[in-house]
Amino acid sequence: MARQVSRHSIFSQRLDRGVFASYFLGGVIPFAALAVVVTRWVLPSYEGGPERWGWVAGLVSIGLLSLFLYFALRHITTTAVTQMDADNQRLQTLLEASRELAVASHPEAALSTLAAKVRELDGFRHAATYFSPAADKALELHGGTDEASRAWAETESAAVAAANEEALQSGAPAMGDSGIVAVPFSHTGGARGTVVLDGGKALSNDTVDAVATIAGIAGNAIERGDLADAQRNFFAHVTDLIVTALDAHVVGRQGHAMQTARLCNRIAHELGVDAETKERIHWGALLHDIGMLKTEPGRHLDMKAVRTHSLIGARMLERIRLWEPVAPIVLHHHEHYDGAGYPEGLSGAAIPLESRIISLADAIDAMSRSESDRVGLSLSEVCEEVAQKAGSQFDPEVVRAFLSLAERNEIDLA
Repeated sequence: MARQVSRHSIFSQRLDRGVFASYFLGGVIPFAALAVVVTRWVLPSYEGGPERWGWVAGLVSIGLLSLFLYFALRHITTTAVTQMDADNQRLQTLLEASRELAVASHPEAALSTLAAKVRELDGFRHAATYFSPAADKALELHGGTDEASRAWAETESAAVAAANEEALQSGAPAMGDSGIVAVPFSHTGGARGTVVLDGGKALSNDTVDAVATIAGIAGNAIERGDLADAQRNFFAHVTDLIVTALDAHVVGRQGHAMQTARLCNRIAHELGVDAETKERIHWGALLHDIGMLKTEPGRHLDMKAVRTHSLIGARMLERIRLWEPVAPIVLHHHEHYDGAGYPEGLSGAAIPLESRIISLADAIDAMSRSESDRVGLSLSEVCEEVAQKAGSQFDPEVVRAFLSLAERNEIDLA
């Protein structure tokens, strides 16, 4: 096993070794040469007396001065290297925090990252985060705080509260009792918070600035998370309005979009698709017939008109950024696995997986749905029907996933 060298050891740094080599070549060797000259040729010319001892004292003084200068240079070099190490570590932590906070999709994730990265800065024993979602609400200790820091914050609750109050009022880092430092952060949405550090060590201005930088990045991440939540909420409610309007527009299809989405979610889970794909499948299933909104009710039985709804729906969705990823799924949800579908006659893996799943779920709900002129098929009849069309209309793997769910009684066609 390789020997572990102290991080700040004089011989663990190339710079230090270079300084030592320079000193050896520029100080030790010339001094040794001077000592040889003095002892061999100068001192023998003096039999005794103060002159001889003066040369000896001078030679010893030069040696001691050279050694003192070496240790002074070593101290300066070690201090510089130690500071560079600390600065580099601080910079690395800031870069890591920036990368992690840039992808934090929720305020909780941003706050947890903030607490963890602040503790890494200079090896703080305790770093607690406090947060309030609105300016008129009191700060609360965030769940992302580790247990040791939580216990410390509760023990020092009075001093922490005072430091938090001062930091929020001034908008700048504030020092409380026992050396406690509170660093505030906020965003335009009204949310606010602080990072509270223990007073177990002297905090340099560089460290406090680094904490403030991470806290500021976290504040921006929380604002982005809030905005993303608002967008998702808007997205979900608008989708619900469209589905409701579609149910009212297409006679006899009430609840079709929701049932298709439920079936798709079960099949997607059975297939083990990733979370992002599941999300696209869900929204694609809800909106797969959106193009029917532009088809007049009197033409809903006209197959020539109905066959255009997937293309119309895709064009409607691709203009909206939030729905743009769903547009190709809607476009191809009537393609057949053997290439006999529409609008482009794609086959096999060329059809998006999301579309293949929606195609099966759409057909299952249509087959099991009772209408004025017929009674819907039972689950066993539906299973028989889709099994016969595996490889032609439907993807065999998707069919197998559905049949497995049906076999375990995990499909409800009500």
